[in-house]
Amino acid sequence: MPERSDRHLPHADVPRVGPPLVPDVGIMTMRFLVLLWVLLGLFLLDKATILLADYWFFQSVGLDEVFWTNFWTGAVLYAVALGVGFVGVAAAGFTNPVSPRARRFAVNAGLMLGLLGGYFLSRRFADYLLTIGGKDFGEVDPVFGHDIGFYVFTLPSVWTTIAWALSAVGAGLVFAVAYAYLGRREGPAPKIRRLWRVVGHVSSPLTLVAFVVFALLVATAVWFSRYDVLLRDNSQSAVFTGASYVDITGLLSTVNYYTVTAFVIAGVAGGITYILHLLRKAARGAAEPGWTRKVRLVGLTALALLAADFSFRIGILVREVVAVSPNEPVIQLEYIQRHINATLAAYDLDDLEIEPFIPNGPGDPIEPVDQLLASPTLANAPLWPGFVSRLERLVDPQHATRVLLTEGDATVYAPALEIFQQQQKLRTYYDFLDLDAVRYRIDGETKMFASAVREIPLIEPQPWLAWWGQRFMLFTHGYGLVLTPVGGITPEGEPPYAVRDIPGRTDRPELDLENPSVYYGEGAGSLAYSNVRRMTEFDFPTDEGRAEVILPADVNAGVPINSLLKRLVFGWQSGQFFDILFSKLIGDETRVHYYRMPLDRVGRVASFLYLDSDPWAVAVDGGITWIVNGITTSDRYPYSQLDWIGDKSDERAPIPTDWARMNYARDAVKITIDAYTGDVRLYKFADEPIVDTWARIYPTLFHSRAEIPPQVAEHLQYPVQLFHLQFDNIYNIYHMKDPMTFFNMEDMWDDSDEVLGPMLDEGKAITFSIEPYHWVARTGSPLRRATGRRAQFVLSMVFTPENALNLRAIPVVYMDGEDYGRIIVLQVPKGHYSYGPEQADAAIDQTPEISRQFDWWNRQGMDVIRGHTTTLVIDREVLFVEPIFLRSKQNPVTQLKQVCVVFRGKAGMAPTLEEALRRAIEAHGEREIPAFLR
Repeated sequence: MPERSDRHLPHADVPRVGPPLVPDVGIMTMRFLVLLWVLLGLFLLDKATILLADYWFFQSVGLDEVFWTNFWTGAVLYAVALGVGFVGVAAAGFTNPVSPRARRFAVNAGLMLGLLGGYFLSRRFADYLLTIGGKDFGEVDPVFGHDIGFYVFTLPSVWTTIAWALSAVGAGLVFAVAYAYLGRREGPAPKIRRLWRVVGHVSSPLTLVAFVVFALLVATAVWFSRYDVLLRDNSQSAVFTGASYVDITGLLSTVNYYTVTAFVIAGVAGGITYILHLLRKAARGAAEPGWTRKVRLVGLTALALLAADFSFRIGILVREVVAVSPNEPVIQLEYIQRHINATLAAYDLDDLEIEPFIPNGPGDPIEPVDQLLASPTLANAPLWPGFVSRLERLVDPQHATRVLLTEGDATVYAPALEIFQQQQKLRTYYDFLDLDAVRYRIDGETKMFASAVREIPLIEPQPWLAWWGQRFMLFTHGYGLVLTPVGGITPEGEPPYAVRDIPGRTDRPELDLENPSVYYGEGAGSLAYSNVRRMTEFDFPTDEGRAEVILPADVNAGVPINSLLKRLVFGWQSGQFFDILFSKLIGDETRVHYYRMPLDRVGRVASFLYLDSDPWAVAVDGGITWIVNGITTSDRYPYSQLDWIGDKSDERAPIPTDWARMNYARDAVKITIDAYTGDVRLYKFADEPIVDTWARIYPTLFHSRAEIPPQVAEHLQYPVQLFHLQFDNIYNIYHMKDPMTFFNMEDMWDDSDEVLGPMLDEGKAITFSIEPYHWVARTGSPLRRATGRRAQFVLSMVFTPENALNLRAIPVVYMDGEDYGRIIVLQVPKGHYSYGPEQADAAIDQTPEISRQFDWWNRQGMDVIRGHTTTLVIDREVLFVEPIFLRSKQNPVTQLKQVCVVFRGKAGMAPTLEEALRRAIEAHGEREIPAFLR
């Protein structure tokens, strides 16, 4: 086949395409800057809307002064940070011969970093307010002799300033080096290595100044670290927190080491600065004669300083091994004692009333049942405790089985709440989020109730609230309280409600509500708009349909949306920007309610307080009032043990708050929030340095303790989380005040456990720690009477010895009248044996009649739910009361069917508390005390 030729075919012109070009660096840089400015602008815009919303909020609650104090303090800090940050970064662009484009970049970067640095520094305004207004504690540390206020009020702002200054100077140093390199002018190559030449070029005067300032700041930080020796975590040492023997005694001590290190850093920095100066001159061809010898000499001096610092540290370690460890604990006893004393003082545990307590035993006569039942303690035995316990957020492995068997139900024990939800929510849109223990004075006697607020929960989206107008404008508030006496049971095994239904019904004038509306509550997780046009708010359901309401103009509640700016701000914040901006339903008369959850609302007003996570609602002056406990805290009390607040006791709250680490805590502030208007009032409840300081900073924020309305004062409670922290985390160890006993940990306590929740397959149940619980104590002996009240509303925990089950201690805090905050610790002597709660649960399990009944119910398709085991003290008698709930597996309706009472190790079970107590006593085969012998 002949060869084919294409020489005469026409060819298309092929365009010539060069290789892809890399975009111009300058153009890409400017685009990147534009993107950063847009992002920064959106970030600052968002923060500005929050600031405006805060301003209107503070106006609405009459606390403008608090807002402006915070604002101007933050503004000054912002201006300082912006100015210093801008100058520190932008200066590199004007002190070096760089291009205009590079100079513009430096200016932009300086503004950006200054704006961001100003924002983050301004958020720390509280540190500087404390420094300005700080009050002395009247106590000095045993090492440096400074007042405790120096550590609590002054050092935080010092560390904030150092951290910010290091960041600002560090950024300036980076830009100084980069721009010195960009602006270098290469002349004839000097006879030095290329690396040293580059270092010399970047060692501009601005670089050297920035380096020196940075090094001096580091040295200052190291020197101030000497004070942190008193706060240091020494968990591996005999002194758990604070300075030990080797830290403060002798030449080779930790405190002296920080001083030596600070001077070494300053000396080495000076030497490096001088070397950089010589290298700069050499790189520019102006080297001094013999400059290399000077570099070597200064370098050797710097190495010698570093070697001295290292040797000093080695000397301290050797001293620790040779002189301290072989002589512990004797050599550390003084410092252990400091640690114990400081911890007890910081947690307000140094002035407790210790009452030796020997409960009645088998050989003691038994008080008549009728007399026991007549005591306010058993009359208020918490069969329906205001206690909701949930699994921890990090589920322990032993609890995971229960979650699986109950198909994901994480509730450990909440049958009372479940029954409230079944019987009293009454409509789909209502719910009860929590159950609280409260007390009222009824006919002159203290009566304990389980209380819940009927709310429209908006914590998370609801399927029946799809339209934003429903969610924000129609269903705006909850309705009423539901209360039941904790000690009563109906024949059907249900709560004998004292307040119930819609509208609320009650036979007690003390519990009657004229205004049951709840605009502000634990479930109010979104904004609400009242007085909208062409639509009225849903108030409560009626037989005919529903009652509607318009918020009266004379009620000071919410913020009027009477400007375009407010529409823009609340639209941005709510995520319904266009709906709110263009809605014809919103007019000048419309009011927006926000920060509606009690903890959120108080947190905006007093962010310096740690808030107990479980607020409670009570009937006050015909309306509903939320009460919140504010705790003043610090993590800078010398020698005091650091610990966490917000642990297991936080499981009571529907929305657990964040944990906080601290080593000082006080029950210092009581806060009320009107559930209808959202009015917030803070009462300075304790005279202690931190709250006194804040009261000076914000003169109009606090009301005095004497100004607490009597109706509110009757409902005050000790913070559950603080009590848990004090006793379950601190006093269970630090009651050992003798340093030798403490070192050996001879008498550690452990919180008691209880069988709780539904029994699983084969009769198994799960044990949980007994959290603080409320009860009504009959005062007298051993709970000493002070004000003459026959009964006190109290909060308690129960402790056993570590690795044992017998009763060891019951701390009790009073909460009524002038006795409020008084703590008595009923302490069983080490050599005495008395039943503890876990043994009481075992007695229930081991009583044949009871265990057979449990087995029979299980076989009949019933869930047997073990209730909270409550330890009650009546004079010197200790009783354990546990309600037993039943729930059909086919129809999950829970009822309280039995009550177990354990009396001196014997258990009785019956449909009522009275009959159960009689059976427990009869199990002893003992007679009551005859009347003629009483």
